[in-house]
Amino acid sequence: MRYPRIDYPNARHHVMNRGARRETIFPDDVARRLFLDLLAPLPERFGVDVHAYALMPNHYHLLVTSRSGRLDRAMRFVGAEFTRLTNARMGWDGPLFRGRYKNRLVETDDHWHYLLLYLHANPVRAGLADADGADWTSHRAYLGLEPAPPWLETASLTRGYGSVAAYAETWRDHVGGTLAPPSGFDADRLWTHQHSAGTEAMPAPDMRFEVARVLERVVEVTGTPRELLVGPTGRGVRVPARWLAMWWLSRKRGVEHGRICAAFGVGHDGLTRDIRRFEARRVVEARFAGWVEALGGGGDGRGSTQEAAASRSERCQVSSPDTVTHLVCTLANGRLDGRLASAYRLARHCWRAWAASVT
Repeated sequence: MRYPRIDYPNARHHVMNRGARRETIFPDDVARRLFLDLLAPLPERFGVDVHAYALMPNHYHLLVTSRSGRLDRAMRFVGAEFTRLTNARMGWDGPLFRGRYKNRLVETDDHWHYLLLYLHANPVRAGLADADGADWTSHRAYLGLEPAPPWLETASLTRGYGSVAAYAETWRDHVGGTLAPPSGFDADRLWTHQHSAGTEAMPAPDMRFEVARVLERVVEVTGTPRELLVGPTGRGVRVPARWLAMWWLSRKRGVEHGRICAAFGVGHDGLTRDIRRFEARRVVEARFAGWVEALGGGGDGRGSTQEAAASRSERCQVSSPDTVTHLVCTLANGRLDGRLASAYRLARHCWRAWAASVT
């Protein structure tokens, strides 16, 4: 029986999946880096915050918060992209994973904090790393031994432990076998289906209200009349504020593309084209980045500080080869062809693996 997912806005999840027939899904470090890079867009594009990860040879674990209640879209993206790119690179064919990802709702802080230790100790329990290493997990980022990637949110769980030092002490107790799991925690049941156990899923927000609210904010921020945002545009007429509204609804608020198309009177191809136009211009034009910063501070509930930092970071990276290649392709073609995008990502990961081997 295929059970429905348990998800709602701001739900906390333990997400995992395993290779088909328990076979290897991460054959080398290039594959691991590829998977981690696919986690990078989840906070902004799907409203899913990643708090922890652990990559094993034939399975993975994640701790995430689904801000918008749309975990399924995020994990479909990760699974499909990783399968496609790995098959292309390795010359494989067919599914990599045994099926849909598993997600277990985490309802108590005790379980949430303990799962962080459990995930990080996976390679230690399997004899793949010592207690100080915990390779290919977020453990070293929590200890401050290496910088956390921008997409990894460690502050909330660190606050739950009290400090980095308190986390390190609890970690030593856990790997030393002196820390008992919280009541009700059963590692053997993590891969089984989780029933709601009386937890009633919260309804997703009304997307009609969400579209109207975003349009109102875009009019306020850009000064563009509302009729230019949603009305039909003639051939060759470009309305950047319209691109902003589409991009924000898709990437920030997680609204389905079908609903955005209906609201703006545009087809799926046109929506994708305009979103990519905005992404390309946002990196190089201060006006576009300023709009995003203003929207971030004007009612999405998360404030403008994080968005402003991301905007500054993207503009600072424009001199890197990766970003220049992306901009040239996007600005020249108006979009990034799917096959070209796949080849570009694959080449980037191979280059990183080579650079790491010679340094």
